[in-house]
Amino acid sequence: MQFITGEPALFLDKEKTLVVTDLHIGIEYELYRSGIKVPSQTEKMLNRLEKLINETSAKKLIILGDLKHQVPGSTFQEEREIPFFLNRLKQLNQGIKIEIVPGNHDPGLENYLPNGIKLHKNTGFRQGDTYFAHGHTWPRKDVLKAKTIISGHSHPQFEFKNNLGYRWMEPIWLCADIDKDKLKEKYKIEPKHNQEIILMPPFNSFSGGYPINRSRVGSNREFLGPVAKLITGKKKVYLLDGTFLGEV
Repeated sequence: MQFITGEPALFLDKEKTLVVTDLHIGIEYELYRSGIKVPSQTEKMLNRLEKLINETSAKKLIILGDLKHQVPGSTFQEEREIPFFLNRLKQLNQGIKIEIVPGNHDPGLENYLPNGIKLHKNTGFRQGDTYFAHGHTWPRKDVLKAKTIISGHSHPQFEFKNNLGYRWMEPIWLCADIDKDKLKEKYKIEPKHNQEIILMPPFNSFSGGYPINRSRVGSNREFLGPVAKLITGKKKVYLLDGTFLGEV
């Protein structure tokens, strides 16, 4: 398992699986309604994904939720661009398999999926020692058999501040241990081994995020969804370029 340098994407070499999350196709319409005009990012994200698939020779693409943005319902942009996006990916020479774990922004997504796209339940699924979840719902009980949980939904970021007081945020990878007691409390079964969780940064840079090093969002209760709230202990933080920022 490896983070892809410079991109919010994860690659499982053994399974030849590329993982991304939180594409939020259609977010530009919400920004437009707020008075911010930006072009659609769908084509750019598509080109980035095609490049990653070619570079890794991935045979499977897993999208961990929030492929679309509008809730409730869908916008005309989503109805047009989501089928275009997925059909383009399907047409790659490798004939890549595409699987989606629906997120909290994905109600009605099944209406826009081309044939051949596998849509899991929103509780996620296990593939070998890895459990894939969006993070907004409790996973299935077989999460106890996984060694690693990979989750989206939280949009983790790190806030920087220079000597002049200027602040900016960068997307991050967050890795931490999972609280066995919380799993036992939920599933009434004692976990047999230690587990870790990886919170993925969003693939769409316009989707925003949550700075984990601000005091009001620095505790587990401020993480989004039940999966991220399983985190315990110190959290290892990495920038997209691979820089290790330390433990929080």
